[in-house]
Amino acid sequence: MRIAFTGKGGSGKSTLAALFVGFLRSAGHRVLAIDADVNVHLAPLLGVTATPASAMSQPRNAASIRRHLLGTNPRVSAVEQFVPTTPPGPGSRLVTLDPADPVLAGHATALDPGTHVLHVGTYEREDIGAGCYHGHLAILENLLSHLHLGAGDWVVCDMVAGTDAFANSLHAQFDLIVVVVEPTPESVSVARRYRDLATAAGVGDVVVMVGNKVGDDVDLAYLTNELSGGPFAVVPMQAGLRRARQAGVCPTPQDLDDVAPLSRLAERAQDGPMTPQRRAALLRDLHLRLAEQSWVRNAYGDVTGQLGPVLA
Repeated sequence: MRIAFTGKGGSGKSTLAALFVGFLRSAGHRVLAIDADVNVHLAPLLGVTATPASAMSQPRNAASIRRHLLGTNPRVSAVEQFVPTTPPGPGSRLVTLDPADPVLAGHATALDPGTHVLHVGTYEREDIGAGCYHGHLAILENLLSHLHLGAGDWVVCDMVAGTDAFANSLHAQFDLIVVVVEPTPESVSVARRYRDLATAAGVGDVVVMVGNKVGDDVDLAYLTNELSGGPFAVVPMQAGLRRARQAGVCPTPQDLDDVAPLSRLAERAQDGPMTPQRRAALLRDLHLRLAEQSWVRNAYGDVTGQLGPVLA
């Protein structure tokens, strides 16, 4: 299963992603946690020091990952021909959650044999005035497109805040996208915008809203009214969680009064409507759309040949 957490900055999405990773670990699942937020909060919340040298988007690391993914795929002539939406093809190597997988072994931090953490990276000094975080996220798109999960395996991604996932293919890569919403007008506005864009992109049924930091019945009524039916799940204000964070301790599900919201999210992801065939069709359309962009044609030529034939 693939699940992403997003929402307005400060809504608690990174903390909920970390709690969900802990929930899955306690249930015995293999988990790949990916910190894709420019502010890099999930990795530290899991006890991982995220350095520039270990970032997926660091040029040497990105090239290494793409070289592995490329394998002997004849549809992609070289590592340099990877675009964000490049799909796997004959001879491509897929990433698994096996601890010996070359991408995990070479680029991830292992919390235990079944849990690994990757981080995309953030802006560095050399990016000032010359870089865009969407470019950093391209390697994440490549990895997700070349991912093979076994039964019971999970990918948990902490996304960039707001609606940036619609500038690339990330909105089509997950079985469930969790929009974390505080009971404030600003947070609700971001959630509504995300839901509208998801509907327009054909993934509206993959998105759920989770109310966070809900202090009382007034907060809950506000979210219920403003979100047209209310949140899928609610996480109340948690004194134990605040105390853990104030002490600099990584959050765990034991800090919650009730883990039922995490359980509901896991069930919803497993029962969700995103099939492999549907995802492949969405990603194919996004690749063709990207291939039409002038900057892609100028830099890479015609990349439509990276796609295989459509199977009946």
